[in-house]
Amino acid sequence: MLYLRLAATGVLLSGILCTCPVEAAGYPSQSHAHLGPVLELDADFGGDNVARVFYTDGSTQDIKAGQGIAPAVGLHYQLAAAPVDFAVTVGYKYVTTRASNVDIHIDRVEIKALGTYELPGHFWIDAGPVWHTGVQFHGGGYIPDFSFNDAVGATVGFGWRWIGIAYTHITYDSDITGSVDASNIGLTVAWKF
Repeated sequence: MLYLRLAATGVLLSGILCTCPVEAAGYPSQSHAHLGPVLELDADFGGDNVARVFYTDGSTQDIKAGQGIAPAVGLHYQLAAAPVDFAVTVGYKYVTTRASNVDIHIDRVEIKALGTYELPGHFWIDAGPVWHTGVQFHGGGYIPDFSFNDAVGATVGFGWRWIGIAYTHITYDSDITGSVDASNIGLTVAWKF
C-alpha cells in the first residue's frame, strides 16, 4: 500500500539525514535538547466527493473527504546534536457547506507524528504517519449520518520557517461509501516553542 511505502520512506530518509554531520548543514551543535509545545493550523484541499449539496439558486457544492481546516496542539522534541525535531500533534479537522439553514459537515480527530529535518536558510522537510479517528459525516437531517472507520496514512511536507506545504495520502472506508480517497494537499502553519 502506498501510505506504508510513504511512511517507510519517511523513516528511512529521517534515519539517513540524522547521520549527516551537523556542521555540514551549517548548524552549530546545541548543548542540550529541547522539549516544547507546538501550535499548528492546517488548511487541506482534495479527496473524493462524499456528498453534493444543491442550492435554490442552482449552484452546487461538493463536500470532499480530504478537505478541511484543522487546528492542532502538541509537543515537539529538538535533538541536541542534530537539526532534527520530532513532533506529535492532535487536531480537530472540520469541513462544512455554506448553507445557512442546515449543518452538513465532516469532522474528525487527526493525530500526526512527524520527524522534521532542518535545512540551511530556515527551510525544512518532514514526514511521518497520520491517524484519523472519529471520522463522522453529518447530513443535517437531509442525508443520513454515518461514520468512517479509523484510517492511517502518511504525510510529507516542505516549508520555510513556520509555513509549509504538505501532501497526505489516506483512505477512508465505510459500509455506506466503500473506499473513499481522503488524500489532500494542504497549507500548514506551525509555531514551535
